Amino acid sequence: MTIKIQNGEDRIIRLCPVTVAEPDIHDPSSDARRLVNALETATGLNGIVIDLGVLKILQKTLRQGQWRVTAALNGIRVVALYAGEKADIYGVAFDIGAGMIEAVLCNLSDGKEVARTRMINPLVRFGADPVNRIASGMNKPTDIPVMRDALRNALDQLCSELASLAKIECSEIADVVFVADPVCHHLLLDLDPIELGGAPFTEAISEPLEVKASEIGLKIAPDAFVYALPLIAHHVGSDLSAAAFHCAVAGKNVATLLIDIGTTTEILLAANGKILAASPPAGAVLEGTGIEAGRHIVEGAIDHLQIDAVTYEPRFHVIGVETWSDDPRFAEQSDAVQLGGLCRSGLIDALAELRLSGLLGRDGALKADMASATKRLREEYRSYSYLIREFEPRIAMTQHDIRALQMSKAAVQAAARILMKQLEVTELSRVILTSGTGPAIDPLRAGVIGLFPDCEAAHLSFVENAAFEGAKAALISSSARTEIGALAKRIKVVETVLDPDFSSEQIGATGLPHARLAFPKIGAALDIPDNEDRAAERRGGRRVRS
Repeated sequence: MTIKIQNGEDRIIRLCPVTVAEPDIHDPSSDARRLVNALETATGLNGIVIDLGVLKILQKTLRQGQWRVTAALNGIRVVALYAGEKADIYGVAFDIGAGMIEAVLCNLSDGKEVARTRMINPLVRFGADPVNRIASGMNKPTDIPVMRDALRNALDQLCSELASLAKIECSEIADVVFVADPVCHHLLLDLDPIELGGAPFTEAISEPLEVKASEIGLKIAPDAFVYALPLIAHHVGSDLSAAAFHCAVAGKNVATLLIDIGTTTEILLAANGKILAASPPAGAVLEGTGIEAGRHIVEGAIDHLQIDAVTYEPRFHVIGVETWSDDPRFAEQSDAVQLGGLCRSGLIDALAELRLSGLLGRDGALKADMASATKRLREEYRSYSYLIREFEPRIAMTQHDIRALQMSKAAVQAAARILMKQLEVTELSRVILTSGTGPAIDPLRAGVIGLFPDCEAAHLSFVENAAFEGAKAALISSSARTEIGALAKRIKVVETVLDPDFSSEQIGATGLPHARLAFPKIGAALDIPDNEDRAAERRGGRRVRS
């Protein structure tokens, strides 16, 4: 994606080539003073500042360039200095996800993406999600500095990888922006995250923050800054505010639901001039964690699956393989990858396809009476499983996996309904799904399983890594930083689990797509079996448990 810079004033980093007056025995001015004079004359700025990092290379650089140098300015601060004329300067945007860290190198002069890389978040060994990482730090306080250093080293390594890919020096990286969950945000900045481990989940700071890159261990331009985009509140991080900005949720006068699916799923509802957000207790199941059929987004993972409505036979696509599983060339091509498991898009497809094929009931139970119709439905350990791949490696959707996915998606739908209640929204006008870089999630199939309340199929969309795109915009554009900051201030976080209706909403939302409510809008696009309204059964004024 190329981010258009509206004008030079919107840039964060400005390159300024100048000729500095040479030293004169009759003029006692320092090299720094003469550089400042040249820059102030060239730019019209007053009070230009040179900090220690640039001062350390100042004299060598001036003489190497024979008094012709290019300064990189961040406002009135000189963050880097280069000998001679320089046309391009670079910056890095990070999306620090709970499971994966993604990084992109952009040319700050024109906004173009130059290189991209990613790595597994090193904090996964302290827990799959932020809550477990806080627990690790609370149980063993010495883990906190270890986590901090691991995260900082990871970001520095990614900067080096990006520079190598772009064939530039790390010293040419003059600015950094990051989005993160509150725990990673605090650890990276060496802020104590322990208060996030219990109610009222108080952050040390939620506002935007700018610190020297050297303070967090990044070996890039001498006095480059790192800009931390604003957190929202509690466990809702800067990734959601960046995603909301990229998806322009506040720019439409319609009820818009944004769902950022990840190891920690976050949701946001904008309606009636207000914006609410929540972090539902969905766990990491939708990321493929903790279930037999799940797998992270790696080569060999199933990213899309279809089930024939007549034969009940599956066909699937695997990351890193060109053909689908029913293609004669698949066996040969798949030898190059390690087959096994479904990533998030594949899990959503599988659950939806089982439901659409009639093999899976509205209650989420695989239908035992369908076992005679297909050998794919097999009884195992006193319950049934749907066999996707019979040969090694065996891949199956077990009843246990299905139940875990039901509970995860039910938490998201229930939280969305709580937000709708608080904003007096009866129908959603728009639903946007987003997630980290990887295969696209089919929003219609996400609707079939009831990840969100019913919505017109034409108004469903998927945006790949909206948080990352928002961070890229903030790397390039000063106005983007301002808008994201203003948006974050408008968002109010709701602890949906404290709402008295949350439990009942979650119970209803365990149905596929809902235990009691029909989804006629989704049903108009795909024929969902048993998709009618159901009255809650009651006996003697009390609901009967089915």
